[in-house]
Amino acid sequence: MTIAETAKLAGVSYNTIYALYHDKTTGIEFTTLNKLCDVLNCSTSDLFKYIPD
Repeated sequence: MTIAETAKLAGVSYNTIYALYHDKTTGIEFTTLNKLCDVLNCSTSDLFKYIPD
């Protein structure tokens, strides 16, 4: 699935998905997170990876 397709299905902006995909953001709104989980049929734990400093 492309960034554009994901953004359209989730109902969020292309720039938001682009920034998340390319690790260009420092946070995410819970509503955006919920939309992405719905579209990708996953849980929040599938989207995050903990990397200690």
